[in-house]
Amino acid sequence: MSGSSLRSRNSAHKGAPTPVAPYQRHPPPPRRGHPTRSLHISLALLILGFFVVYAQKHQTFYYTKPIYTKNGKQLPDSFAICSKDGNGVYTVPEAEGVGQTQCVVVKHGEVIDTGSLGKIRRKWTEQKALNAIKIIYLPPGHTLTPGFIDSHGHPLIYGHAQQLPLHGCKSVTEVIQKVEDFVRKNPLKEGAWIEGLGWDQNLWEKKEFPTAEHFNSSPLLKDLPISLSRVDFHVEWVSPAILNLLGDDVPDVEGGQVVRDKDGKPTGIFVDNAIDMLTAIRPPWTDQDRERYLQIMLEDAMSKGLTGVHDAQGFLKEVPFWKRMSEEGRLPIRFYQMLKCEDEDFCGDKMDQIVDSDSHFTLRSVKLFGDGALGSRGAALIDDYSDKPGWKGFMLKPEEVWKPLVKRWHEAGWQVNVHTIGDKAAHVVLDAIEAAIESDTPSCRDARFRLEHAQIMTPKDLERAARLGVIASVQPTHATSDMWYAEDRLGPDRIKGAYAWRSYLNHGGRITLGSDFPVESIDPLKGFYAAVTRLAEDGQSPQGKGGWYPGEKLTRVEALRGMTIDGAYASFSNDTGSLTVGRKFDAVIWEDDLMKVPDDEILEVKVKGVIVDGKVIWGSVG
Repeated sequence: MSGSSLRSRNSAHKGAPTPVAPYQRHPPPPRRGHPTRSLHISLALLILGFFVVYAQKHQTFYYTKPIYTKNGKQLPDSFAICSKDGNGVYTVPEAEGVGQTQCVVVKHGEVIDTGSLGKIRRKWTEQKALNAIKIIYLPPGHTLTPGFIDSHGHPLIYGHAQQLPLHGCKSVTEVIQKVEDFVRKNPLKEGAWIEGLGWDQNLWEKKEFPTAEHFNSSPLLKDLPISLSRVDFHVEWVSPAILNLLGDDVPDVEGGQVVRDKDGKPTGIFVDNAIDMLTAIRPPWTDQDRERYLQIMLEDAMSKGLTGVHDAQGFLKEVPFWKRMSEEGRLPIRFYQMLKCEDEDFCGDKMDQIVDSDSHFTLRSVKLFGDGALGSRGAALIDDYSDKPGWKGFMLKPEEVWKPLVKRWHEAGWQVNVHTIGDKAAHVVLDAIEAAIESDTPSCRDARFRLEHAQIMTPKDLERAARLGVIASVQPTHATSDMWYAEDRLGPDRIKGAYAWRSYLNHGGRITLGSDFPVESIDPLKGFYAAVTRLAEDGQSPQGKGGWYPGEKLTRVEALRGMTIDGAYASFSNDTGSLTVGRKFDAVIWEDDLMKVPDDEILEVKVKGVIVDGKVIWGSVG
């Protein structure tokens, strides 16, 4: 979406108005007698009315352009979508499995029936013409699934990150070149910073953090305010110009790190809580910025088959923006937001919960941060990092804070979702959850506590979390991104409790799948592929083509459920995530069958159409 106004404007006319003669009605023509004229008109209107009603009942408006309104009428009010060549509809019921069938019947945006083509024809089409529903047939080879839900993403940050993506850069030099190209094409506005995302020192030859001085190697970038986030958002690399804005006295902080040189001066690298000092002086976004970032994210999300996103960091100050977007009908997909306080640990009394499935915006959970990331060695571990003896990472809040904090949010009626990557963070947070529920396991399941990432756990804590009913919100592509260095960080024993999705399910736990975009790709099929193969996109892994620790793979059924019904469960949405009776018709039409194509063809499957509330929001249907 461009920065132009969304409202139409009326241009003013210049000059004096031209005199206009007053309207005079012509005298009526002489009346002529036509005794059958009224009858003819009545018959004509009746026939016209028949065709209008018939057309409304039987036409399907196959739009290819996205329509961002929940009031669009691209499909009839009642219709069925069927597969002629087998059971190409996957309903994914709450209980288990994928519920493969041939047809789904929809009325007023809700599923009212499913079954074989013969059943649907007998029950819904063999009636009087004006009452029969339209059957829309999937093209040959196409399949229908519930809409995919990404259970952990960052919508506005994603849009912002697309302006200067740095993913995959193999050296500091390559990063500098990309920033130079960006500056040449985008002149810096007064007061603005150059901001980008995606660098990863683990891809570089020396695997060391860069410094502010690297920017001084470029005559173009020297003296410009530049802040580049590491791929995981837990580290920022800034230029000398931003260090100058901070002044000479840059303090150390608890739960974070200001990397310093041998003389104690900041090098330009800020880790975890230290980033707050940059946030305090960073130019703020405007709502116009947010609208632009949202539009970028929506286009990419819908084209990949997403009908829902769990926003894993919804800042308190941005809630009015989301409410306005919802009220104006500008959220074509569903957003489940995790509230993020800004300057305090508890802000649940400053914002009312928003629970209205028709609004496409729900706010009833909080996001807390336990520790940092593995790639930057900020994840809190019980024992030292295997590749950095004497270093265990750090908790972002003192251990004694967690029990009263989790209990306070839980008792205030908010779902508590906590970022935990290291095994120390998981242990501390699980202790806090047990203290909050006072050993009442059923109430723990009802509260649907979530460990966001749930990346590394001891065997005992993994079993404990599953037993308590804590949801593991995991991102499969994190495993295939991290697998090249994760074992170096953790060693051969601890790695067995990392990215352990199969073990979690085997203990009776429930998982939900996401991507953490823009840290990883917004394309859910990349997560689907990583979940079932544990391979990089080129088919490789540190342990060969069989996958990285293949015993932790998910089946395709589990992966599909993790991206549909489990995402709905993890967000208390009892009317989405499935194509069973009573659920909202949020669906994706795929140009192939994700459950049957060979592994190496999963990423080639394309989206044909995306439907939310029974209305086409992207692509086409027939």
